[in-house]
Amino acid sequence: MKKKFRAVLGVSIAAVFFMTLLGGGSFFSPIGEVAIAEAGPNVTISPAPVKPKKGKILIAGSGYKPKQELGIRVMMGGVLSDISFLVKPRPIANKFGAFASTWKLRGREFKRGLLKAGTVYTVTIVDEDGNTLATAPLVIDKAKKKKKKKK
Repeated sequence: MKKKFRAVLGVSIAAVFFMTLLGGGSFFSPIGEVAIAEAGPNVTISPAPVKPKKGKILIAGSGYKPKQELGIRVMMGGVLSDISFLVKPRPIANKFGAFASTWKLRGREFKRGLLKAGTVYTVTIVDEDGNTLATAPLVIDKAKKKKKKKK
């Protein structure tokens, strides 16, 4: 009986999560009707924290207008930078108002001092007019200190 309840609860929680991503609605579950309020646009960054080296950062969001073209901005090296052309695919919301793009770091962002280890940046999603729609923290992990070899 406990396993069945856990499975039903797990499916219900998953349904709530996906309904939230899709922007609202309601559904019936064994624990009753669950209504999801429509939330505004949101964005998430993964992984958190980001390692200060080469790698990929997933920038994903939901709650946007279907087919809406979006911009992604980050303050790098003291300058507000539009990184929309650095991500793949271009940030355009799908028919459900969600998008997912990957920013491939090449390491030069850290070498040039544009991004620094141990720092938190703000990723801002903007519309075509530059209006802020959503923000999320981009946490860069602290650099690991190199260990000295003992002789």
